[in-house]
Amino acid sequence: MSSIHSEPPDAASQLAPPVFVYHHRQRILATVLNTTLDIGRQREGEPDAAVRVDHTDGARVIVTPIDDVEVSRSHVALIPDGETSVTVKNLSGSLPVRISPHTTLQPGETAAAAIPVLVQFGEYAVRVDPPEDEDALDLEGLPERTVAPGKRASTAEVTLLTEGATLNEESLLRWLETVLGVFQSAANSRDFPEQAAQAVVRIVQLDTAAMIRFTEDRWFIEAMHSTDSEASDSTWAPSQTLLSKVRTEKRTFRHVPNMGSDTPRSLQDVTALVAAPILDGDGNVIGALYGDRRGTSSSGGVPDINPFEAKLVELLATGIAAGLARLKEEQAALAARVQFEQFFTPQLAEQLERDPNLLEGRDADVTVLFADIRGFSRISERLGPEKTMALIQDAMGSLSECVKAHDGVLVDYIGDELMAMWGAPVSQPNHATLACRAARQMGESLGEVSERWRTILGEDVEIGIGLNSGIARVGNTGSRHRLKYGPLGGVVNIASRVQGATKYLGADCLVTASTLESLPESLSARRLGRVSVVNIQEPIDLYQLVSHPPEDWKKRCDSHEQALTALEEENIDEAMARVNVLALDYPEDRAVASLARRVGEAARPGQHGNTSIWTLPGK
Repeated sequence: MSSIHSEPPDAASQLAPPVFVYHHRQRILATVLNTTLDIGRQREGEPDAAVRVDHTDGARVIVTPIDDVEVSRSHVALIPDGETSVTVKNLSGSLPVRISPHTTLQPGETAAAAIPVLVQFGEYAVRVDPPEDEDALDLEGLPERTVAPGKRASTAEVTLLTEGATLNEESLLRWLETVLGVFQSAANSRDFPEQAAQAVVRIVQLDTAAMIRFTEDRWFIEAMHSTDSEASDSTWAPSQTLLSKVRTEKRTFRHVPNMGSDTPRSLQDVTALVAAPILDGDGNVIGALYGDRRGTSSSGGVPDINPFEAKLVELLATGIAAGLARLKEEQAALAARVQFEQFFTPQLAEQLERDPNLLEGRDADVTVLFADIRGFSRISERLGPEKTMALIQDAMGSLSECVKAHDGVLVDYIGDELMAMWGAPVSQPNHATLACRAARQMGESLGEVSERWRTILGEDVEIGIGLNSGIARVGNTGSRHRLKYGPLGGVVNIASRVQGATKYLGADCLVTASTLESLPESLSARRLGRVSVVNIQEPIDLYQLVSHPPEDWKKRCDSHEQALTALEEENIDEAMARVNVLALDYPEDRAVASLARRVGEAARPGQHGNTSIWTLPGK
């Protein structure tokens, strides 16, 4: 990974030597020697000159366009060697590099040079100066630390706004209008940093101002505004010492250089500086609002930046911090909304966004649904990986829409199986009814999926659905990295086993007695028997849920119940007679066929055992 920036890293332990690049004696780039700098012309895919591009193992300084063959792609390397010297290496294959009037490096040669040093090649020159001396900068900070977003300023800070300041109504209105403009602008708008820099220049009447970001131990000029049309963010360089001081103490600092011989070269043309920290909600420095004045005033004096003006810069920085904090909150909320809407309906996602505590673990009365594609192993072998994936996406997408249409929660996808829940995180008194209606719609919607895949599969896509209701522990069963809101406990295990039982009982959708008891009469169901399933101690009464019962449904249910009761009471002959009539009357009824097989097994010679409970042969 690489990043483009104009202002280099802040050196926390020691200040890095400033580096200035010139073309025909005009400064085109200002940076620092905090890592090995590979200086040369633009390569394919690189940004336009002049710019610094950071990499994990160093940095590229691009000084000229790709078509300037007078400069090699990699012409010279500057390697930091402490604060007082630098190693210069000629990387060019054919062009020389001069580091003093009497020293020229031929291609491939390396030499150590004392700082300051001027490195020249072609029409370009690179000057490396000694690091800024903190003692040469007389910095004066405002008494109080800058207030982080969401914190309240002290009385002393507010008082400072008016102490020593002469305000007139026109100036105050202009300042307030500018400040409010920054405060009200959207922090995510493309020109927000530029607006902030312009506001500093306008409100404090500076020559140049910049919004500078601090991230990954580096300072980046995000936007710069200047009254000097020739100034640019590549030639203009802020004081590292001032930025370091602002970051360390989290206060606003101002400075009026003494213009003596010991003033750092990077500040020789600067007469006044100011910088205010931009803080995040935790009080960490994430940037700075920086400005300077150059030259002298019309009266010939030094145009000082007084404490009141410094406080105005800080006020703007605080507004920027508030905007960035608001943006961060909005982005976090958007990320949460996107994550929530993967599992919840938009309405529920909005409610969870307002009250994330709803996701905390608790016991809740829920209905759990499992839906599984029948014969999936056989189908996947026939389709191959690519088409199998497409089928899963089509089927699961259709089933998921049914869950959301009935206010359910998508808990998980497990291969060709979907898991959903009703009754949490928001209580739903009719959770069983909603879940069963979603199950009914799943069966109907699957017809459209089958129609799309019938030519390829040569058969319909079928599913088995199992539902169970009861008290479960609900909450985030995933991790802090990935949300997986859902239930845990026996209710879930039983629902999964019920889904597995559909293939043995000849039903597309099965519900337990705990789910059935909460359903309205409008939902049709018939009892298919009591079963014993793997890893569940108590037998389970299962009922077939039917989406569109036929006209003779009640008669069929009564006949089926009579045959099932005879079997459970070990009246095998009666059970056999009744199930044979059922099989003749309803040959398409798979549940009747399943009961007939069960009765036939019970009628075999030597068969003994409890016929009231059917132990299923598998999951």
